[in-house]
Amino acid sequence: MERLKSAAPAELRRAVGEGTAADLPSTTSKLLAFLEALPLFHQVIGELTEPELALCRKDKGRAAELKGKGNACFSKREFEQALGFYSQALRYFPISPDGTDASLIATLYVNRASTMHKLGLLEECLRDCDRAISVSPSYAKAWYRRGMVNASLKNYSSAIHDLEVALSMEVTCSGKSNIEQELKLILQKLQNVNEVGTSSSDFTDADCPHTEQQRKVILECISTPNKGRGMMSPNDISPASLIHAEDPLAVIIMKSCRDTHCHYCFSEAPADVVFCPSCTIPIYCSNRCHEKAVGKISCNQTTCLESNNNVVDIAKLSVTSTKSKTPNSKQIAEHRHECGGAHWAAVLPADIVLAGRIMAQYIEKQLLAGKRSTISGPNLDLVHHYDQDSSASKFESHIYATVLFLCLQSYYQSGVSWAEDSLSQLVLLICQIKVNSIAIVHMKSMDGGKALTKGFSGFSGDVMCSVEQVRVAQAIYMSGSFFNHSCRPNVHAYFHSRTLILRSTEYIKAGSPIELSYGPQVGEMDLPERQKSLRENYYFSCGCSNCSVLSLSDLVMNSFFCPQSNCLGAVSELIHHRCKENFVHVSIGESHDVSKCDEDMVKVGKLFFKSDAISNIDPGFCMSCRSQLDLSSAVAMSDRATSKINRLKELPALDNVPEVLIAEALQSLEQIEKLRHPYSKALAQAHDIIAEAFAKVGDQEQARKHCEASIEILEKLYHPRHIIIAHELIKLVSIELSMGDGASAAAAFARADAIFSLYYGPDVKRILSYVDALRRTVSERLLTLSFSVYCSSKLEAT
Repeated sequence: MERLKSAAPAELRRAVGEGTAADLPSTTSKLLAFLEALPLFHQVIGELTEPELALCRKDKGRAAELKGKGNACFSKREFEQALGFYSQALRYFPISPDGTDASLIATLYVNRASTMHKLGLLEECLRDCDRAISVSPSYAKAWYRRGMVNASLKNYSSAIHDLEVALSMEVTCSGKSNIEQELKLILQKLQNVNEVGTSSSDFTDADCPHTEQQRKVILECISTPNKGRGMMSPNDISPASLIHAEDPLAVIIMKSCRDTHCHYCFSEAPADVVFCPSCTIPIYCSNRCHEKAVGKISCNQTTCLESNNNVVDIAKLSVTSTKSKTPNSKQIAEHRHECGGAHWAAVLPADIVLAGRIMAQYIEKQLLAGKRSTISGPNLDLVHHYDQDSSASKFESHIYATVLFLCLQSYYQSGVSWAEDSLSQLVLLICQIKVNSIAIVHMKSMDGGKALTKGFSGFSGDVMCSVEQVRVAQAIYMSGSFFNHSCRPNVHAYFHSRTLILRSTEYIKAGSPIELSYGPQVGEMDLPERQKSLRENYYFSCGCSNCSVLSLSDLVMNSFFCPQSNCLGAVSELIHHRCKENFVHVSIGESHDVSKCDEDMVKVGKLFFKSDAISNIDPGFCMSCRSQLDLSSAVAMSDRATSKINRLKELPALDNVPEVLIAEALQSLEQIEKLRHPYSKALAQAHDIIAEAFAKVGDQEQARKHCEASIEILEKLYHPRHIIIAHELIKLVSIELSMGDGASAAAAFARADAIFSLYYGPDVKRILSYVDALRRTVSERLLTLSFSVYCSSKLEAT
């Protein structure tokens, strides 16, 4: 795309950059006319749309080569490498419409199944056997492999059936003899099981569909002078209430997750990954997800996650484009227009591909409804802020819209007639996506979480259980876009597969705005950072209560310690001013009464609570006593100390944390404690890194000390019931479990669990599975502890 941008004359770029939304019909037509006369443009479009040039095309020769490498690795018992080669062979193998290559596909599935059987991936192995049988029902090896894996799963009746079918199909004497021997062994095992008897499996709530008994939440779309359109409820809302659940209008996986996550539900891809039969771009976790992506099955897609009496009533939502589909309605394919040889969807940025999906969905709906009139574009009721966009961004949107327009034209060809304003509508659609799209984030437990899934006996003492957020996809939620932003939101947004779920985190009074966070939050960023981020990404300056009233977090997050040892005041690098623009505006709210303000906040910024004579506090001066600090020297020393501590993060190996590095980190921590304010985020992060280092070397007492110190600071920056605190408490729980302190671990887990329940309600088990694993581990530890106490008391009694 850079070649196309640089080829455009300066006059055209200036006209686009200075134009408004009203000028789009003119600027888009001028750019299209210029590009159509440019040979380079036709070369680029050809590279993106011509099947013979596509990088994502199927390749039978490459598939055979990969299969051979897999066979070689399998022979050398390099099963993990063999698994990778067999999967890639399946990815590149072309599926012929007449089924002439069915036996080869079945062979690849069975080879991969055999590899997974060797690796102990039994359920995955079983699914590949099913796929092989569905492709080639008379393939004896597929039935044999499925029989053997069923035997490993102790499904002996199914195993006997499969092996009997395999025996009837096997043509070689040696093969028949081998199957007969396996049948004898399995029949003996089945007889032993029948003699011993089996107990029915325990029934757990995991076997039940998710239900949630609660009162309906009525949502209304309102308009306010300061924030425009927003959401509220005419009723009071209790904490942890389900506010809203919605499937996306359109969604696209992030490029960084293309080879690791399912392209439909965005869960981590299993070993038996499923590939698109027409191209090599997407992967799916199951046949079901693949069928949904290409539109092969019917579904009842609604805007609500829960059914019957547990739905979120959005009937009063006056403006929405999110509509429920009727039962048995055909789902619009989201990948089909990107397939068939062209690879533009693999090359263009995610938000441009997302625009293509929305446009294709609109076209398909028009065609399904029998409307073959001229196609313009979807009329989404979303802001676009085109006029506020930078000149460079406007020109880039024009270029990408033109390229996408030609790619869609190439797919639909003469089947669609395009309106004159189609291209300008596509530019606005790209801008709407930039402003309104939501990142789908999934929670991923780190090494500690994996250890916890093994239970009490498998818990490792040299890990610190933690979690990270993985941005897996980008989506447009029509109703979800109506919720305004707050830097201290009263609802929490999370995702189950591709469904957006909003849950209240505090009591919300009737008529009060219901607001989520667009990213920046109090505690995560200070006020200038939050405002900068929101202006750059969403084109507005936040006026929420936390951006207009004095906040302890904003004062101390990036501050330094007052040089006076007996003063808790903060020293900032910024100018804090009560009324002037272009400075950090500070208000102490409705009351100037110190007794009604937070005690810590008064100690940190005492000058703000005195008379108005002091109008501003300059950089380097204490906000409490006005003592001056050599700021440039303090910043340089703090940065050097932080850099030394961060070196610990570059050592992933559990046993390779040199003592000298830990000693240097502790010395650097002492420097940071002298320089930075006791509530600063830099100090909290330093404690957290050092806690993890001590956990790696097995010094759990020191790990707990620093983990607790980090949590204490973060509770000042956020608030004690913030979700960040819950995740930090999980780290503390893992440390205390490894120390054998079950009682302390249980207490810390109870605090974390209460926060998780507030933010996720009953969805904790399915959204944060590692938390449920940790709950079981804590319970096992407490049971062990209780039994030990019981035995000790019995011994004392005797």
